[in-house]
Amino acid sequence: MPSSWEDSAVLPLRIADYVRDLRALYAKHGLVGAMYGHFGEGCIHSRISFDLRTAVGVRDYRAFMEEAADLVTSYGGTLSGEHGDGQQRAELLERQYGPTLVQATREFKLIWDPDWKMNPGKVVDPYRLDRNLRLGTNYNPPRPEVEFAYSDDGGDFAHAALRCVGVGKCRVPDATQTMCPSYRVTREEKHSTRGRARLLFEMLQGEVVTDGWQSKEVAEALDLCLACKGCTNDCPVNVDIPTYKAEFLHHHYRSLRRWRPRYAYAFGFIDQAARLATRAPELVNLATQTIGVRRLVKLAGGIDRKRRLPRFAPQSLQRWYAERGGTRNPHWPAAALFKDELRGMLPHDDDAARLEQNSYHFAEFFETFDVKVPRLDGEALLWGHCHHRATGGIDPEQKLLERMGVSAEPLSGGCCGLAGSWGFEKGKYDISMQCGEEALLPAVRDADPRKLVVANGFSCKTQIAQARTGRKALHIAEVIALARARGRKGADTKRPETGPG
Repeated sequence: MPSSWEDSAVLPLRIADYVRDLRALYAKHGLVGAMYGHFGEGCIHSRISFDLRTAVGVRDYRAFMEEAADLVTSYGGTLSGEHGDGQQRAELLERQYGPTLVQATREFKLIWDPDWKMNPGKVVDPYRLDRNLRLGTNYNPPRPEVEFAYSDDGGDFAHAALRCVGVGKCRVPDATQTMCPSYRVTREEKHSTRGRARLLFEMLQGEVVTDGWQSKEVAEALDLCLACKGCTNDCPVNVDIPTYKAEFLHHHYRSLRRWRPRYAYAFGFIDQAARLATRAPELVNLATQTIGVRRLVKLAGGIDRKRRLPRFAPQSLQRWYAERGGTRNPHWPAAALFKDELRGMLPHDDDAARLEQNSYHFAEFFETFDVKVPRLDGEALLWGHCHHRATGGIDPEQKLLERMGVSAEPLSGGCCGLAGSWGFEKGKYDISMQCGEEALLPAVRDADPRKLVVANGFSCKTQIAQARTGRKALHIAEVIALARARGRKGADTKRPETGPG
C-alpha cells in the first residue's frame, strides 16, 4: 500500500491525476476533508465538512457536488457509491449513465410500482440533492442545560447528537467488534448506535419526537444500550451513546411523569447494601441463596428471576488490604471512571487530568513500571471487558501473560452481555445471554480444558459462571497468584482454575 496518494510510482497514473484534480476542486471551494480508499480497487472516499446551515453554504455544497460528479465521470469512474446513492448522488446519476438508461430505469420501476409508493424520490425522479437536508437554513435546535461537558463538541449536546454521519458501521451483523451488541441481537435500527443517535437528534428537533427528555420512544431505544462504550472506540466519528444515555436518563427521571424502575434503586444503592453485607457475608449469602428469600430479593430489586445472585466474598478487598498495612479507600470505582468519564464531567479540572494520567489498568501498571512476574507454562484465552477495550485495550494483558510464559489467545467481538447490572435487570436475561453467545461463551465452551480463561471484568466472570460453560474465569491477578502458589507447572492440569493451590 502506498504511503500517500501522490506516490505515482505505485498508484495507477490516472488515479494520481484524479486525486490531484480532486484536491484542486477542494481548494477551489475552500474545503477541508479527509480522503481515503481501497487502493487496489481504485475506490476513493471523501469525508468533507460542508456548511449546510447557511444559504451560501448550501449553494457551495451543490456546486461542489455537481463539479465532483463531472470530474468523476470524465475519468470514466462511477459516483454511485458502495453504500447506495440515496439523495446525495441520485440527482446526478444522469450525468453518469445518460438520459436513455435513466429513462429505462424509470419505465421499469413504473411496471412494478405504478403508484410510486416504494421509496419515492430515490434513484428515479430523485429529490434535489440540496433538498430535505438534515440541517438546512432553518436548523436551530434548542440547547438545553446538560450535566456532561461535551468538550469535544464545544459543550453543545445538539452537536453531539449530530456526530453520527450514518455510515452504519454499528450495523455490522457479525461480532467482529464491540459495538453494538444489542443491535446484533434484535437487528432493529433503533437499537443500533446510529438509530439511537438519530432519535436523540429528532428529540431535539421536536418534530417527530415531541416529548423531549420525557420521550418514551427515546427511553425505549436507550434501554437496551449496555453502555459497553464500544461505540466510543469502534465508531469512526466516536459517537458516545453511553454518555448520551446517562444524560437523557438524568433529565428523563427528573420529571414526576416518569418513575425509575425498581432495579435503578437496587443497583443505585448497591454500594451501601454491599457495605452492610460485608459485616456478615456468610449470613447474607445464606439468606440470598435460600429459595424464598432469594425470590423476594429479586422481586424487590427488579432483578430477572432467571439470574443467580452473586455471593459476597468472606472478606472485602478493602479489609484485606488494610490488614496488610495499606491505606483504606472507602470508594473503589470500576478504572474507566478515571480514564474516560471524569474528563466528560470535569474537563478543566487539573486534578482530574492528573488523576487520569496516573490511572492504570492492572496489567498496564505491571507493564509501565516493569514489575517482575512469576513464570507459568500454559495457554490461555484472553477476554477484555468492554470498558477496558474502550479505554486502552488489552495489549498490556497479553504482553504480561506472554512475559510470564503463557501463550495468550485474545478473543474479540461483541460483549459478554452482562454489562454491570444491565444483564440482571428484569426482562433482559435472554438478550444478555444472546449477546454473550455471539463470541465469548462459545469460545469458552470450546476451549481445551487445560487452557486458562482470563477475564478481568467482574461482569464477564459472572456471565461465564452463569452460562453453564463449566469454567471459572480468572482475573490476571489470580493467574499471577496461581503461578506463585503452584510454580511454573501450576497450570498443567485439567481446568487449572479449580486445582489445588
